[in-house]
Amino acid sequence: MRASISRRNRILLSIAACVLMISCSFFGATPTHAVRNQAEIREFFIILSDGNVSHTITVIDYSKTLTQDACDASPMVQQWSQTRFTDDSYLNQCAITTDFKRATNPYVGVDQDGKVTFATAPLELKDLSLGLPEDISVIARRVDFTGPYLTITKGTKGSELVESDPTSDSVRWINDLGSVVGAEGYIQGSSSYSHPIERKDFNELTAVPVPTEMTDFPHSRTIAAPTPYTPSPSASSPAPWRFSLGWLISRVIFPIFGLGMPLLFIMYMLKKDPDRNKTQAGILVPSDYQAQSSAPPTPTPTVQEPHNPFDSQWRNPSD
Repeated sequence: MRASISRRNRILLSIAACVLMISCSFFGATPTHAVRNQAEIREFFIILSDGNVSHTITVIDYSKTLTQDACDASPMVQQWSQTRFTDDSYLNQCAITTDFKRATNPYVGVDQDGKVTFATAPLELKDLSLGLPEDISVIARRVDFTGPYLTITKGTKGSELVESDPTSDSVRWINDLGSVVGAEGYIQGSSSYSHPIERKDFNELTAVPVPTEMTDFPHSRTIAAPTPYTPSPSASSPAPWRFSLGWLISRVIFPIFGLGMPLLFIMYMLKKDPDRNKTQAGILVPSDYQAQSSAPPTPTPTVQEPHNPFDSQWRNPSD
């Protein structure tokens, strides 16, 4: 008896669970995800191939209080900056990219010999003014610096050298960030570097001093040593050696070979056969033909045209 009652209760509970699931799906009830009151800050610096510097700030907000308007109104946004806002199911994200195209920025410096210096004070949420909750916690911070054909030789405490690209180095700091991070290096093949870049204050952005205490990076691959900067010659004033060599080839060597060799060949042939000049002086005419040509020509006899009886205009030539 008790076994049958227990069995019936189990069946009723199973039916009730099925009904509950059907009801939840019918009324659109979905399980909610817990909101994380946390955020991440990432900064990415790169020397562009045209010699300018780009800085991208990315803030990932798991509390989902970040808005598009707050992203666009951040004091880190310059007049020419680009912003991108993403609203995801689990997080909101704001990315601010600023390209410094005036050979001046507060982060990266490159001198005329291609020597590179980098320094920045990692950003805090308060520096960005994104309207996030005051009690929100930053669970991850990261700074990256790289550039094409960049060799990084030194970095501040907590830095990590990345050599995944065979032609360029990267350095990064993850979580272990001090008040200032910095690095030194040089542009490979800097003799062809376009223009120097100066580190100094720009608008409201402050150029922090480059740290003096850095650690040398051991490289696992062979890197080229820096070369002194030498301005490339302009089109209006070519290099003297190239100009003189080209002039010598086009004006002296080619005429000698082009005209001198045929003349030498003709002189050689004339010297080899002295009578050849007599033959080439004119067309030789046979003697018998010359004798015939000296006699006066024999007149051709006149043949009288026969009379045409049907021609009324005919006249006898004797008339």
